Order: sequence, then structure tokens, then C-alpha cells
Amino acid sequence: MKFIADVMLGRLAKRLRLLGFDVLYDRTLDDNELIRLSLEEDRVILTRDTLLASRPLAKNRLMIEHDLVDDQLRQVFDALGITAPPGFLTRCSLCNQPLAAAQKQDVKDLVPEHVYDTRNYFFLCAGCGRVYWKGSHVERMERG
Repeated sequence: MKFIADVMLGRLAKRLRLLGFDVLYDRTLDDNELIRLSLEEDRVILTRDTLLASRPLAKNRLMIEHDLVDDQLRQVFDALGITAPPGFLTRCSLCNQPLAAAQKQDVKDLVPEHVYDTRNYFFLCAGCGRVYWKGSHVERMERG
């Protein structure tokens, strides 16, 4: 399942990416572009914009009702029947590109020293160069 999020849902887009979902999010896209990309790429539009949600071509959409990102995430899962995320740390939370496993020695100068000393598995985004590791925030998300 792929998504495209409107300008009001940046935090939700980031969280969904961390869970492994393909989520397009670009603050510069207008409603017409969101609809066009949704149709071309078979993406569900996530929106809080009632005008966008009411447009006939925006039929593959979910109107997000909640303010808090945890509630928004729960709404997406419940409304779309999602029982499990695709995979933690498989997509970059910033640019949406797939992550690749990185050798520990290759990220030594890219992560804080205490992280390097206490973690063994790292992931690298080929798109923006950001490094990821399973920290306590990921462990909390995995527990639900």
C-alpha cells in the first residue's frame, strides 16, 4: 500500500515511512498534483483538507480526523485494515528512499560515538545519506 500525504500531515508521513510504508510528501504539491500522483501511482491520499477530500477524482483518499500523530496512525491502520507494517527501518523518514544495510565501520564518523559503541546494525539512505539504527524509539514502535 502506497500513500501520498498533504501538507498538513508531515509527521504522519514520517512515522509511516519509519514503519516501512512508501509515502510521498512534498509541501510544494498542490491539490491537483496530489490527485494526479495518486491516480498515476495508485496511492491513497491522506488529507485533512475537506475541499481536497470532496473532489470527485480524489476518491482514493482517507480524511484524517485526529490531531495527534499516534491517533492518526491508528486511524490509517484501522480504516485500511492494516494489521502489520511492512518493516521497521526500511525507508528513509526524510526522503522516502529505501534503506540499505551498512557496515558498522562505514558509519563510524557519521553517528555519535556512544551509538557506534552500543549498536551493531546500521542502515544508510542512498538518497540523502542519513544513517539509521535501532534505537529505543524503534524498539518502542516494534512493541506497539
